[in-house]
Amino acid sequence: MLIALSLSIISAGAIVFFSRRLLCYLRHFQEVDYCKKNFKNWLLENGIYDKKGSMIAAGAALSIELTKEKILLSLLISVIASAGLVWLSLAENDPRKTGSFKLQATQKSTGIYNIALGVYSILLVSSILSVYQLGADDDIACYWLVVIIAIQSSPILLVLSNSIHKRI
Repeated sequence: MLIALSLSIISAGAIVFFSRRLLCYLRHFQEVDYCKKNFKNWLLENGIYDKKGSMIAAGAALSIELTKEKILLSLLISVIASAGLVWLSLAENDPRKTGSFKLQATQKSTGIYNIALGVYSILLVSSILSVYQLGADDDIACYWLVVIIAIQSSPILLVLSNSIHKRI
């Protein structure tokens, strides 16, 4: 029961974090007129990858690993780390309201956002459940490592969602 609760908390925190972080990436993607090549160049030229969210997830994984075999403490660390992800996402400036180029809520950007959020949520939960089925069981640190990969995949999922949106 505590493992299921931990996995639910981890998933919820990561999805809330992604829902806000996606807006930041979407603003830049919109700025380059949804051109995946220009977006990729912007990411590479500026060394854009998520540092803060990944550090929270890595800190949670390390803390849990150091407290091995204590599921209740792992749950507490997961709650704190998930709250940290949510706080981080809410503390950042809203790209729809701030910045020299504000994110415009067009039909296209809204569609891309919704597809990306759906794909991310499905992939994250599926990955966590797959890791559980592959034998991670109560090793909660493994699930936080999945979150790091998911966080880093955000720009890729945005480009993928744009491709899906074009075909709908």
